[in-house]
Amino acid sequence: MMKRVFLTVACTMFIFSTVACSSGSKMQNTTAVSAISSGEEMGTGSAQGQDTVITAYPKGQYKIKIATVMSGEHAWVKMADYMAEELAARSNGAFEVTVASGGQLGNDETTIDDMRLGTLDIVIGGTQNAAPFVSQYQILSMPYLFDSRTEFESVLMQNGDVFKYIQEKYDENGHGLKLLGLSNGGQRDLHTGIEIKTVNDIKNLKMRVTSSATESMVWSALGTIPTSMSFNDIYSGIQTNTVNAFECTLAAYNSNALYEVAPYHVKTAHQFTPSHITCSALTWNKLPADLQELLFAVSDEAAVLGSRLANEADDTLLDMLIKDKGVKVCEPNREEFKEKVEPLYSEIAKSCKGEDLLTMIQDITK
Repeated sequence: MMKRVFLTVACTMFIFSTVACSSGSKMQNTTAVSAISSGEEMGTGSAQGQDTVITAYPKGQYKIKIATVMSGEHAWVKMADYMAEELAARSNGAFEVTVASGGQLGNDETTIDDMRLGTLDIVIGGTQNAAPFVSQYQILSMPYLFDSRTEFESVLMQNGDVFKYIQEKYDENGHGLKLLGLSNGGQRDLHTGIEIKTVNDIKNLKMRVTSSATESMVWSALGTIPTSMSFNDIYSGIQTNTVNAFECTLAAYNSNALYEVAPYHVKTAHQFTPSHITCSALTWNKLPADLQELLFAVSDEAAVLGSRLANEADDTLLDMLIKDKGVKVCEPNREEFKEKVEPLYSEIAKSCKGEDLLTMIQDITK
């Protein structure tokens, strides 16, 4: 009992310190990650195996590379760091994990292709950029579909129907991918270089979107001119006027210093960010059953950690950005945006063959 209390307190202190501060040593962050609370407290059901160390394999036998396009203090990086530390510790070094952050190995679509080929092991990223491989992912990104982050996170459980549905689509499409986790990457808002008071103020803005057809449809309906662009190109894209606006979480906005080129934070609160942890099936199939089980459990823990970090960032970062970075906040009527996109639901679902997933989610959340 005392151990469980200690771990819970340590986890809480870690989350507060990493989100409230914009800097900190790598050593502090990595050490704190190891203090994450037990699987039982995280809702994973994997508490029983947290204290068990697998000792049957030579050190470094299974070399794993995890890629993410984010950098710095972003939750996806911390999820990857957590997985690296826990997999190494709980396999007695059999897992040797390298984290490639900041898009070192390419954008999301490139890295997913690399997983299919077996040249990359794991990707942590946004489901929007995975939509070309599983079109139904677009349902999770539908704006204003979820009333709260609690409701959103309720459909992401590793043992839930939505999780199983996505894995079925991975299998049906023959992509050679294994879903390990789904996570809330945080609330998404609009960012630009001009003040936005109403939905009409974004008309004809060149809006950066991912390659997701849903995003293009939605932002077209809102009056913008959608422009597909890698997330890592947004900063230069704003500088060169290739795009005028973009949407992302506060954590991504902060960690990539995007406030320098787009100082207006527009509270559209149009969606939560569905994030995925996906593994190459070639990598997965090389692992013995006990290491597969360990990887699956640690990924679940990392997904829950990601949701917690994203929520803390949403709750604390804006005040810091206003005070320290000069960010200006716009609060247009959210209902104006919602009214324009809700009629698109059936069209979006049909276009991505996700009518059954939309119905499933609406049944879960009603």
